[in-house]
Amino acid sequence: MRARFVDVKGVRTRILYEGKGPALVLVHGLGGLAEHWIRNIDELASDFFVVAPDLAGHGFTERIRFDGDAPHAKTVDHLLNLLDELKIDQYYVCGSSYGALISSLLYLKAPRRMTKLILCGTGSVFHSLEDQAKALTGAYNNAMSAMRDPSLETCRKRLGNICFDPNVVPEATALANLNSIAMPGVIEAYEEAIRGMMDVEKVRPHRVLERLEEIRLPTLVIWGREDPRGIYQRAVDNMPRLPNARLVTFEKCGHLPFLEHPAKFNQEIRQFLLKAS
Repeated sequence: MRARFVDVKGVRTRILYEGKGPALVLVHGLGGLAEHWIRNIDELASDFFVVAPDLAGHGFTERIRFDGDAPHAKTVDHLLNLLDELKIDQYYVCGSSYGALISSLLYLKAPRRMTKLILCGTGSVFHSLEDQAKALTGAYNNAMSAMRDPSLETCRKRLGNICFDPNVVPEATALANLNSIAMPGVIEAYEEAIRGMMDVEKVRPHRVLERLEEIRLPTLVIWGREDPRGIYQRAVDNMPRLPNARLVTFEKCGHLPFLEHPAKFNQEIRQFLLKAS
């Protein structure tokens, strides 16, 4: 696994990357960073060119001002601009939680560039507005428990709180999270983004639940049965609305199946992406 910074239209953007072959973009969730994929990048790099960016205002990527708006549109544009800068025209995308929402919006904005889509534990895509308000409140309280008192232990606990077994959290991921919190503007960027996501009227144009029928490319939905941030039944109920999708359930798994059960996750991803459509 390697790391580099890319200038994306003036926004200093960090990526983790490795491998050769078809591009696979891994998109972390709100308040996360590329190290969430630390157990997947090298394994999947045997078949793909894997790119895991820190989204704008996350990790070690510079902040984008949303000017009181919801973060969705500018986040999607920043991701598209990064892919252009990396000269990646066609790609697979795997998004987690809010990152899956961004991935879905990326497809809806540039459908011809995405080949297959993986949605991982994403209440952001499948929740009602009421469901999502509760999930975001929980996410905010959990994140601020570490951001207001940053230490290796609080960062480890923050991630452990959304896993079925809190002991699975990689030390390197918790440490990267701690270091990123020390970056100027990271806490303010998180608060601006989540406030924008909590504004019902501002997020309404960026809702994907009402547009599921438009996601026509092959799609894999992965969900932890015990996910505290995403309501599993919402995914089950809405799967028939996705024209070309399959749901895979991870048992004894919370919000981060790629981190909690990496071997199974990597196998599912590899089989899905390498199978002829």
